[in-house]
Amino acid sequence: MAVRQRDGYRLCTGITRRDTLRVGALGLAGFGLADLLQLRAEAAPSTGRAKSIVMIHLGGGPSHLDTYDPKPDAPAEYRGEFTAIPTRVDGIRIGELFPLQAQIMDRLTLVRSISRVLPEEHASSLMCTGYGFTERRVQGDHPSVGAVVSKIYGAPNALLPSYVSFRGRDYESGLGAAFLGANHEPLTVQGPGKQDLQLRIPATRLASRRQVLERVNRFRTEAEAGEVEARDAFTRRALEVVSSSATYTALDVSKETEATRKRYSNDQFLAARRLVEAGVQCVSLEYGGWDTHEQNFTALRRLMPNLDRPFRALLDDLRDRGLEDETLVVMWGEFGRTPRVNGSAGRDHWPQVMSAVLAGGGLRMGQVIGATDSTGSVAAEEPVRVREMIATLYHALGIQPSTLFTDLQQRPIALVPDAEPLRKLTG
Repeated sequence: MAVRQRDGYRLCTGITRRDTLRVGALGLAGFGLADLLQLRAEAAPSTGRAKSIVMIHLGGGPSHLDTYDPKPDAPAEYRGEFTAIPTRVDGIRIGELFPLQAQIMDRLTLVRSISRVLPEEHASSLMCTGYGFTERRVQGDHPSVGAVVSKIYGAPNALLPSYVSFRGRDYESGLGAAFLGANHEPLTVQGPGKQDLQLRIPATRLASRRQVLERVNRFRTEAEAGEVEARDAFTRRALEVVSSSATYTALDVSKETEATRKRYSNDQFLAARRLVEAGVQCVSLEYGGWDTHEQNFTALRRLMPNLDRPFRALLDDLRDRGLEDETLVVMWGEFGRTPRVNGSAGRDHWPQVMSAVLAGGGLRMGQVIGATDSTGSVAAEEPVRVREMIATLYHALGIQPSTLFTDLQQRPIALVPDAEPLRKLTG
């Protein structure tokens, strides 16, 4: 059962997710201009139209049967307490507590047959990198989608970061840059902590600090040079971002009207729209609490409407600002939940199958990909692997899924070497 915490939520594993404000350096490796140009050239053949991506993680793993894959004809112990409602697209029905999304189903695509998910990993690593965190520990780390976008498209002198996360940046989340280097770690943000992004140091003093930093660096030993260079580069980059105040301004949802904030009812989603509008290329959000081993339906009566409103508001604002086609939005959890309701009126972990929703990004909308059997237990048609989803995200962003990088051991590493984009989405 997910127990609400003051600053987050606790999963059944006992892990608490907290948003944090951290600007740090975790990676070391870097690439020369020739390598970057080669990577961009390799990405060029992709027909992706998206310039940015918003990744929404539903922490805990939502029930697919109660959200995007209802089974109204199944026995009650599978069907649960909710009904299925029609949507704007004939033949597509979703859970009754998502009426706002039902009205715009022609602008969404549901993938109902995502299978081969990791059974006990209460983390977004697989959804952010294509690799589970245990797999990354054994085989070597892999960068997140946001870090890859930052590496290939990020402008080093931009006043805004390429990649912003409203989530923590622990290893299990998969949000980091791995071997891509410190400059491509996400800028992480927490509610009131965003005040720290506003410049509070006089420009003259800031310049002095930079000069001191440069002097100190001259005395570093050559043995330390590689690490120091990466960390100091990120420090300088962070100072540039902070001193511009552009990020702070984009995050300042108080600049929006009260009506807009009420329509969203969630400042993270509103800030995500502001960041994308300002030019940030990847924004990572989390709306958690879906680990419903007990009282699943009681929890979903709160969770689903509280997700439906800001998600619809975000998509409507992207459309109204002409950003829908160039902004890809993906929303999913880490696995589905048991088709049969347990004795505590809950649903347990179900890695056999889960659902995801996509919007925008120039992909083909208004459709359902894949199907589960009559009880939502297994993928009965068009099973989809998570890495195929990741490959689709990269394709939409104009990045070849087979793009090669070099890790810290100088080994060539492909982003997702064994997966192709979903053709029903890409055309």
